[in-house]
Amino acid sequence: MPDEKGTVTKMARKPLYKTTETEMIRRIESGDWPVGMRLPNEFGLAAEFGVSQGTMRRALITLEGMGLLDRKPGRGTLVADPAAKPAPPVATPPARLLDGAGQPPRFTLHRARASTRGATPEEADLFGAARLSTLERTLRRDGIRAALDEITLPEALIPALPEDAAIDLADLLAAAGLAPATLTESLSATITSMTDSVALSCDRYTALLVLTRTAHDAEGRAIARQTLRMIGDGLTYGA
Repeated sequence: MPDEKGTVTKMARKPLYKTTETEMIRRIESGDWPVGMRLPNEFGLAAEFGVSQGTMRRALITLEGMGLLDRKPGRGTLVADPAAKPAPPVATPPARLLDGAGQPPRFTLHRARASTRGATPEEADLFGAARLSTLERTLRRDGIRAALDEITLPEALIPALPEDAAIDLADLLAAAGLAPATLTESLSATITSMTDSVALSCDRYTALLVLTRTAHDAEGRAIARQTLRMIGDGLTYGA
C-alpha cells in the first residue's frame, strides 16, 4: 500500500501452509474440533480450507508431529489428546533438540527477569520447598525472538538467579556449584496465548514445542526445572 510519500510497500504474506496450520490448531484449542473427532479425508479438508492437497498434507503432518492429530491407516485422522500420551522422561542425551541443519539450536538472550516467589502446590510437591527462585527469559534464534524460558528451583539452593545465567540448565547449575545426578527431558506441544504472542512477536495460536528439563539429586529429589517453549519452525526432537 502507498505510504505518505506515495511509495508502494509490499507487505509480507504468511505462507499458506502456516495459515492452514494456525486455523487447524485454533479449532482444536477452542474445542471446535474436540478430542476424538474424525476429520474429513485429505481431499475434503483441502476443499474446506481452500488449499491444495499438498498444502493440507503438510499441515496434517505437522499437527501429527505435535501430537494434536492421530493418523492411522483404515481409521482416518482423529483429533488426539496430547496430554493423554506425554513423551516419557528420558536421560538427556547430547543434541536431542536439532535445527534444520542437524545442529543444536543456538539461543541468545533477548530479555530476562529474575525473582523469588512462593511455590504453587504442584511446585511445592515437586521440590519440597515453599519458596522458589525463578528466572524468566525471552530468547532469540537467528536474531528473531523464538522461545520463552523459565527456570525454577528452591530459593535455598540459589537465593538469586543471575539474569545472564547460562541457557543450558546443566551449565547454569554447574556455575552455581550444583551437580545433578540425573537430568530428564519430556516434550509436549501447545500454542501461544495472547501474552506469549506479544512476547514472541508472533501470531496468536502459533505452535510451540515445550521442552521440560528436570534435574534431580542423588536421592531422586528434584532440584531444578527448566520449561522452554519454542516456536517449532525448523526444529526436531529425537535420537
